[in-house]
This record gives sequence, structure tokens and C-alpha cells, in this order.
Amino acid sequence: MSHPRPDISDLAIGSEARPLRSPSSVPLRIFAACVTSVVVAVNYTNYGPLIPLLSKELHINGGQAGLLSTFLFLGLACMYIPAGALTDRFGPRPVLVGFSFVLVLGGILLPLVPNLTWILACRMLIGFGSGGTFVAGAGVAASLGKYASVGQGLYGGSVQIGSGLGLLLTPLLATRFNWQGAFLSWGLLGIASIVVWLLVDDGFQPHERQKIDVRAGLRSPAVWSLGLSHMGTFGLGNAIAAWIAVYLAHQYGLTLGLAATLGSIALLSGVFFRPLGGILIARRVIGAIPLLRVGTILGGAGVLLLALPLSFAPLTALGIAMIASGSTIPYTSVFNEAARLKGVGKGIAQGLASMYSTPTILVGPPLIGLLFSHSGSITLAFSVILPFAAVAIIASFLAGPAVQRETLGG
Repeated sequence: MSHPRPDISDLAIGSEARPLRSPSSVPLRIFAACVTSVVVAVNYTNYGPLIPLLSKELHINGGQAGLLSTFLFLGLACMYIPAGALTDRFGPRPVLVGFSFVLVLGGILLPLVPNLTWILACRMLIGFGSGGTFVAGAGVAASLGKYASVGQGLYGGSVQIGSGLGLLLTPLLATRFNWQGAFLSWGLLGIASIVVWLLVDDGFQPHERQKIDVRAGLRSPAVWSLGLSHMGTFGLGNAIAAWIAVYLAHQYGLTLGLAATLGSIALLSGVFFRPLGGILIARRVIGAIPLLRVGTILGGAGVLLLALPLSFAPLTALGIAMIASGSTIPYTSVFNEAARLKGVGKGIAQGLASMYSTPTILVGPPLIGLLFSHSGSITLAFSVILPFAAVAIIASFLAGPAVQRETLGG
């Protein structure tokens, strides 16, 4: 008598016996998570190419324009922990659907009123939706058993697709629909995340519910070191991405559309780097923590090259390439290691690690804009990111012993 084969994701070490599911649920979950990742990440960069237009129509300066990033990621930071707790308790799917609705609502409301205060409030609302869906999506990727590293890499690579598309297509949308239509277009894209999670099972089982203990996460040195390391990879990359089009246009006299296109190429390269990181870890070519250290060092060195007061294209290309690889390749290291910690729920650990990565994104873009507005030097403005990079490098070297002490079986 034949028996159905269990889902690959049920074969994770230490997992209890679970109800059998179709093997096709694994690729479907990866696909659904990647769709959500793209939908969320377009909001990281879609305002960047609109800065000159917003400055002209709303009469705002570079520092105020940078607040569009600050308020978005402030919203993300506020939702990381609640979303992580809800994911641990109820599973990713209801969290993904609910927060995707919030994401769409913010995107639709934003262009209705041409006022900076209104726009910032809507950017925060988009951030609420993005933070919830991001953490829940990472939880889906981390629950794929032996495919978790590859799934997490693909999930992270899709973030780069979204960031790249936000930078690449926004100038085209603005040309046709003005800045209001560009924002509305990206807001409506969020409907795709709602639809896909109404159709795809997240694989969560009731017995997988975990105890919600935020204090355990706050006391965890491993979570702190992983999160602060992530500040120099994910955080650093997004802070620079917000201004990369302006940087290239200012340094080399390019049109904003061409500058955004070139910048998007660097972001889209993360489509390969993030999955590559997952593959390297899965095949034991390099450990998760050593890869994290390499990423923080590359990111910091790349920012240093862009901060040099030079207009030398090969050096700029090298700096952007180092940031693109350094900010993306260790993505799997952070979220899979956070998911493996004992004593801290998976969602809480991933949520806290994400929250600790946000200082670079919260204060970096407005500081870059403020310094650029006052000094006229975009290279000098980029130097404000270097202290964050230094903290991240130090944290990545502290992460190894901390994670080893707190990892299951460690």
C-alpha cells in the first residue's frame, strides 16, 4: 500500500511529525513570498527619482525629501515586533494578508493631498504594511526546512528586484502620470500580495505556535549582534539607494532618468547576490557568520569609495558594486540564524533583528539630504553613513560567539 510523500519542509531537523502536504507547496510558498517581497521593496526606492519633482512642486529641501525614507522605515520599525509576535502566534498567512491591505491603503491615500505632512503620514502607513509583510514573509522562507537557505536567498533577492524596479520605472511613471500617478501605481501593485496569499497556503500548523516573549529577544546578545550587523548591510544599502540617482546625476551630469537606470542596475544585481549567499551557506562553502562579516566590510568600503571627493567613473562603479554585493549577500545569514536561536521565538527574533537594522535608514537619508543641501557635495553627504558601517563591522565579529551560544544544539 503506497503512502503520500511528506512535504520537504517537514523534514527540518528536530521537527515533530506534521500533517502531510503536497510537495508543490514549497515552490508555491517561495513564489508567494517573493511576490510580497517585490511589492514591499518598490517603496524603498520609488521616491528617490521623484525628489527633484517633489522639491519643485512642494517647495521642500533635500533634508525634508529624505524624510520620505525616514517615515517609511519608522513605520517598518514600529511593526517588526508586533508582526513577529502575530506570526509566531497565528502563522504568516493572516499577517501577510492583513498588512498587505494596510500597504495598499497607504499607497492609494498618499497622492490624494499634495502636502508634505500628509505624504509623510501615508509613507508611515505604507511602512506599517511593509514591516508586517516583510517579517511574515521572512518567517515563511525560514520554515522551508532544508530549502530555508535557498528560500531566504530568493526572498531577499526579490527585495532587490523591487528596489531596482522602484528606481528604474518611477521616472517613466512620473513622466506619464506625474508624481501622484507614480505613487498610486506602486500602491495598487500591493494588491498582488493580497491575491497571492489568499490562494497559497503558508504551511503553518497550529502546534507550531510559539511562546511570545519579547523580553527574551531584547536580552539576546545574538539578536542584537545580528541586527546591528544587518544595519551595515540591508540598512546601509537602502540608505545609499535612496540617493544613488541624485549622486550619479550630480557627479557626472547625467539626466535623472539615466542616473536612475544605472543605479537600478546595481540594485538588481542583488537578485543574484542574495540567492548566492543562501546557496553558499546551504552548500557549506562558507559559514553564515563569516559571510555576514564579509558583507559588512564590503558595504563600508563601498561607501568610503563613494564618499571620496572624486569624479572617477571606475572608482564609482567599484564602490557601487561593493555596496550592492555587501548589502545583499549576507541576507540569509541574518534571518536564518535569527530563526535558529533557542529561547526566542522565530518571528520575534527576526522582527527585532530587522528593527535594530533601521537606524541607518531612519537617519541616513535625511542627513545625506541635509548635508547635500548645505554643502553642495554629495560625496561629503555620503560620509555620514560611515559610522553606521563601522558599528556593523564590529557587531558582525561579535555575532559569531553570541549566535553559537544561543543556537539550537550550540
